[in-house]
Amino acid sequence: MPESTLQNENNSAIGSPADAGEATGGRQRLAALYDRYRQHALTTPLEVVGFWSAIALPFLYLPLLLTGISTQGELLTFVGLLVLNVAAFLAGHGHKQE
Repeated sequence: MPESTLQNENNSAIGSPADAGEATGGRQRLAALYDRYRQHALTTPLEVVGFWSAIALPFLYLPLLLTGISTQGELLTFVGLLVLNVAAFLAGHGHKQE
């Protein structure tokens, strides 16, 4: 590795000290946004709804899988429910972690 290349804490190469500063600044901004998200009054209700929706939604697309997806409408319904389930999972993944 060239001497001008730095290593960050994940041992991945950073091309220059300026790049290292940008990466650190980006991490700090992301941490600040996450802190604002955690302190927001709607965070807990969204996590609760997301968590329980992620649990309940598979029961809605299970009948589609059991009877078979034969029409384009059923396919779109299944894909829509699947996308909604992933979104609910992402929204509710932090519920009761602390």
